[in-house]
Amino acid sequence: MKKIFMVSILILTAGLLFANGSNDASNAAPTVKADEPITLEYWMWDPNFAEQQQAMSDRYEAMHPNVTINLTALDPKSYWTKLAAMAATKQMPDVFNMHPNSVEDFVDQGALLDLTDMIKKDFNKEDYFWSVMDSSFGVKGRYYGVPFAWVGSVMYYNKDLFDKYGVEYPKAGWTWDDFLAKAKALTKDLDGDGKTDLWGYGVFSRYAVYDGWILQNDGDYLNREKLTFEPNNNAKEAIKFLYDLANTYKVSPHPKDYDLDKKKIKLIFQQEKAAMISEGSWNIKYMRQDMPADFDWDIAYFPRGPHWKADTMHAWADGISIPASSKHPEAAWDFIKFVLQRPADDYYPGKVPFYKKEALSDAWDDFKSKGVPPEHKTIILKYGENAKHFYTKYWKFWRGYASAEGSGLSEFIDASLNGEITLDEFYKNADREANKMLNKAYR
Repeated sequence: MKKIFMVSILILTAGLLFANGSNDASNAAPTVKADEPITLEYWMWDPNFAEQQQAMSDRYEAMHPNVTINLTALDPKSYWTKLAAMAATKQMPDVFNMHPNSVEDFVDQGALLDLTDMIKKDFNKEDYFWSVMDSSFGVKGRYYGVPFAWVGSVMYYNKDLFDKYGVEYPKAGWTWDDFLAKAKALTKDLDGDGKTDLWGYGVFSRYAVYDGWILQNDGDYLNREKLTFEPNNNAKEAIKFLYDLANTYKVSPHPKDYDLDKKKIKLIFQQEKAAMISEGSWNIKYMRQDMPADFDWDIAYFPRGPHWKADTMHAWADGISIPASSKHPEAAWDFIKFVLQRPADDYYPGKVPFYKKEALSDAWDDFKSKGVPPEHKTIILKYGENAKHFYTKYWKFWRGYASAEGSGLSEFIDASLNGEITLDEFYKNADREANKMLNKAYR
């Protein structure tokens, strides 16, 4: 077995069965010429699944004796830094994992192979969550990556607290008014000292926490024709509602009160300091791991705003690409199809297989098959028909990929939620900084 270079971090697994294929990789017909020695360098940012990927690589090599797969697994920070440097010198790996927040940047450099014709040949749209493909890897009508799994933002809620205070659980189709009524009923001064001990909801600037609200009110940060930061009225309505949760209705703490970030937002939920939070669906894994055994929780859709048109998830895909400089594009594509043939129960909890048959299986619905929470995990699947996000070139700089101050809009969002700046000041600062980045990206 070849050496695997490993560092650490998130999950990125596969779930892609092709319309003319089987989920048994052993049934895949070899398409690479058997007499041509080929070495493929395969890069991923998921050391946790490196052994599984290596095992699949070994199986592929057994079927294709002329092909050698060299697997490299890096942590995300090292991964993207090295991949960008290699793109500049056209020395990229033959196959590598790709994220939608970077795909347009790499396409702009001419670094990614256009996969459109291969995708159209091997995919039946009806068999997949095609909105995920379009929103994540579609650039000007062409495709430069293939999803193998996707995730999105959902509402987590503590059923024990809802039961304790006689609050009805969230239902499909609930509205901002419904949400606010529940949040108020669950905001409590438990010891009578005049300070809130239990908050109805916890919010801060992280895109996975914040931006779903905008989409569920048919809002957009961007002027799509000019590609400038120019929130429409529906987005502004959502931003005002979130501002009011912390500063007017006082059903959410100020982010600074708990120094909220992607870890501490889950902590205040676990410690029953917040009855509801929003976060990415991949956190289902950590909820299961970190919550006490008797902690009863579930997930719901984001509530609908006054201008809601359709249930829309802030969703994004984990994908895989081939470089434009590839010497073996056919072999790389054949390997991609093989690697992505995984059964549903081989997925990271909260990640959804791109292939609908696996996503709709009992194996993926592990509440039904194993009795593990959340009970309503399958609500995520409906969102896959209408996945959206706000990615552009330089997204990570203008929106803010980190959750701390000093990172794009995140700094100003938290300042507004903390009551440190007004909404007018938020828009002034956001317009200046976001458009500075967008101007660099598109002008």
